[in-house]
Amino acid sequence: MTTPGLPHFTVTTLEEEPFISRELNKEGGARYVGFMKDLMDSLAKKVGFTYDFRVVADGKYGSQTAMGWNGMIGELVDGTAEIAAGSLTVTAAREEAVDFTKPFMSTAVNLLVKKPERMDLGLGYLVRPFSTDFWVLLLIAIVIVGFLFFLIGRFSPYEWVKVPGDRDQRGARNAFSLRNSYLFVLSSLTWQGFREPPRSLSGRFLAAFWWIFILFTIVAYTANLTAYLLARPEQIPVMPFKTYEELLEANEIKVGAPAFGATQAALHKSRDPTLHSLWVKISQDNSWVSSNQAGLDLIQSSKGTFVMFMESSTAEYLARKNCDVMLYGKNIFHRSLALATQKGHVITSLLDKGLEEMRASGELNMMQERWWRFAGECSHIDGRQYSQKGDSLSSLPIYPVTLRDMAVAILILFLGFIVAVVGLIIEIIYHTIATKGKLEKPKVLDSKIFKAPKFTKGKSSKAAAAPSDPEAGVSEPLSGEALGEGTSGEGASGEGAQEATEA
Repeated sequence: MTTPGLPHFTVTTLEEEPFISRELNKEGGARYVGFMKDLMDSLAKKVGFTYDFRVVADGKYGSQTAMGWNGMIGELVDGTAEIAAGSLTVTAAREEAVDFTKPFMSTAVNLLVKKPERMDLGLGYLVRPFSTDFWVLLLIAIVIVGFLFFLIGRFSPYEWVKVPGDRDQRGARNAFSLRNSYLFVLSSLTWQGFREPPRSLSGRFLAAFWWIFILFTIVAYTANLTAYLLARPEQIPVMPFKTYEELLEANEIKVGAPAFGATQAALHKSRDPTLHSLWVKISQDNSWVSSNQAGLDLIQSSKGTFVMFMESSTAEYLARKNCDVMLYGKNIFHRSLALATQKGHVITSLLDKGLEEMRASGELNMMQERWWRFAGECSHIDGRQYSQKGDSLSSLPIYPVTLRDMAVAILILFLGFIVAVVGLIIEIIYHTIATKGKLEKPKVLDSKIFKAPKFTKGKSSKAAAAPSDPEAGVSEPLSGEALGEGTSGEGASGEGAQEATEA
């Protein structure tokens, strides 16, 4: 549409959301919408001109070939159009062929990838706070500590004492048999009580170091499990790569990029060996794509086996509109987007003035907010901020506790092993010397001493005498309850005693 008295310009463009696209109107025709449409309408009012959009014939932004420039840059060079508007990057090579206005947006290049599906943590969720190697070490520690308690109870002379009858009527000589040793270890692991503590110094040293190790372990498990529970609703699986170096080595993943664009040229000319090798990989796989939409389709249908280099502005928009993709990888090739004009055209300075007014008034920023921030309702669009935080869509930096994290607790437990073994050896040697080589152990208590004597009519009082076995002697006096039980019953305290005297 032209207005008398105002200059009219042809604006070459390339359809790409959200910069510029066509949609059907109510009358059945098509109209242009997008960021560049709003931008050009505002500049036309401020500067004073009219314009018409023209979609570039070859569908390219513009690169130099043996035949000259193609794409939007080529249409400016051959005079087909006066202005180029779109996601056009300012490069040194293009500045030699055309003029650029001041940038209206800063951008970079990163990857657009398939967003991994949320994984089902299943029954193994409660073991996630510790790494696999630490769980294995904990099981080994339980076996070793329990066996050491058994050895100390077996060979330490200070563990072999008679257990008081009112506490263990079985007459056990020591509390740390093999099964009791492991019961002690497991009960202390869960902060429960226990029947008998170690009596020897070596056993108590081992118990003290074991308790310190358990304290660190339980506290670390509880704290890390809390973090996992808080982040659980937003957790995602680990990405198959985190850096461009890992992407280069991932043979099962194909990498794409827009063909005949600034990104392709930047990868080719990059002095970074990794980025240049990625250009070689893309070329060998022939995975250059004709448009960003075509690349998006490949990403969505590939189930994570195809990723694409894309300008962050476009990638952000697509991620907000399509919830199954997200941005990933660090920013590379920082660049600016600007309008391009014919070399030496007077409109360049007028467009610069209009852009400066829009930037000062905040109008330019509001346009960007409208077409990017409010483009869609998808959340977690930027996977870059999660790749360094345990691969989780949570703000909490969660990761399993490893052997390195628990190094202090492991060293304390290892020191406890040494102290306990050395202490056991010293106890055996000291007791052997103190008893002149006689390493005697007290005998098991005879359970007969807990049976009350029976008094019956016509029997001699000798039947109520103490056992004749001198080794089964009572180490402790019988309790009053035991005697009372023996003399209770009909006539036991009166008639039975009288008959014994008469006899």
